Amino acid sequence: MNPVELFLEKATAPGPERQLPGAVLLAANKDGIIYSKCFGTHSVDPTSPKASKPLSIDTPMWIASCNKVMTAVAALQCVEKGLLHLDEDISSVLPEWKDPQVIVGFDEATGEPKLRKAEGRITLRMLLTHQSGLGYQFLNPEIDKYVAYHKPQSAHIRHKYLWPLVFEPSTSWTYGVGVDWAGQMIERVNGGQSLDAYMQEYICKPLGMSSTTFRPSEIPGFSARCADMTNRSADGTLSTTSVEALRGPVGDDEGGGGLYSSPADYIKFLTALLKNDGTLVNPASMDLLFTPCLTEAGAKALQHIMSSRFAGDAEPDATLTGGVIAPTEVDYALGGLVTTADVPGGRKAGSMSWGGLPNLSWVVDPKSDIALLYSSQLLPTGDVTTRTLFKGFEAMMYTSKSQT
Repeated sequence: MNPVELFLEKATAPGPERQLPGAVLLAANKDGIIYSKCFGTHSVDPTSPKASKPLSIDTPMWIASCNKVMTAVAALQCVEKGLLHLDEDISSVLPEWKDPQVIVGFDEATGEPKLRKAEGRITLRMLLTHQSGLGYQFLNPEIDKYVAYHKPQSAHIRHKYLWPLVFEPSTSWTYGVGVDWAGQMIERVNGGQSLDAYMQEYICKPLGMSSTTFRPSEIPGFSARCADMTNRSADGTLSTTSVEALRGPVGDDEGGGGLYSSPADYIKFLTALLKNDGTLVNPASMDLLFTPCLTEAGAKALQHIMSSRFAGDAEPDATLTGGVIAPTEVDYALGGLVTTADVPGGRKAGSMSWGGLPNLSWVVDPKSDIALLYSSQLLPTGDVTTRTLFKGFEAMMYTSKSQT
């Protein structure tokens, strides 16, 4: 065993010294899986029947923001069909955004939000690349304060994510709910077909992904197959928690983070990105998925956030990438974070990566013909141990590749 595997064997072993609930590590090239190791169990709760069930590549997990790149692919499919356009005003499909507003402050006496009309319009490209001005409530105090004042009418995206922009469209970068709105666009231009049904038809079935869904409760036995979510407290204690409690009320298939999938399924999707054989989108669209899209202002904002993360600053946005491990020389494409310079002994320029809140992380490096996936169900996000393990896993796979 290598050091990463040795550590994981010990860290996931049941008992008082347990540090991690479990992890699934996969690597693939265009021909399929080249590395597969599973550690730990479905649950850290000793009273649960899942506690003795080992994690496997077929164990479904809530993949959170690993969902985003799949929604981006679905959106590009619609662009190819002429149903959507990357650089047109989204209000032609989403009339809710005909007159977007920017939040500028709050009335000190009443707490009422102060808004001004946005000068620019929002596009699909901005939604997918987080340049629209739409943030996340849990990352942005202004949005959190706005939602507390204007409580949403329902759990549907058209209500709960209809909030003001935190900056003028295309003038900065902040992680947010734009991809959830992109999912709504996909539904509306496909005659109201749900995002789940759309992805099943145009992504999951073509790739043989049979354990991927937005709706685990609607599939008999699916939830019982899922790994439990684990929370590590400040003193290191591991305990199970509920994904449903974490997410709150859900009224739609949320393209920004609603999917459940197994590692075996998700590596099929990442492999399809490597292959670029036309199964999902045409080669030109796949190239576009990986092409940096940020404006100068957006790139500057992202670089600041990434630099802050690596400097250890406690900015709210510094936690936004969760399990994402990336160099600081980056941009953002329609599908995720893109490395803009070769990393010695590692990723090549043009590699794309992102992750998911419960400490999942993925990388697709077309030039090196390798895709990496680290899957777990651990909170809080941005776990230091997990980040160290993924770096070790990545280094191990690139070293192995260089020796073949």
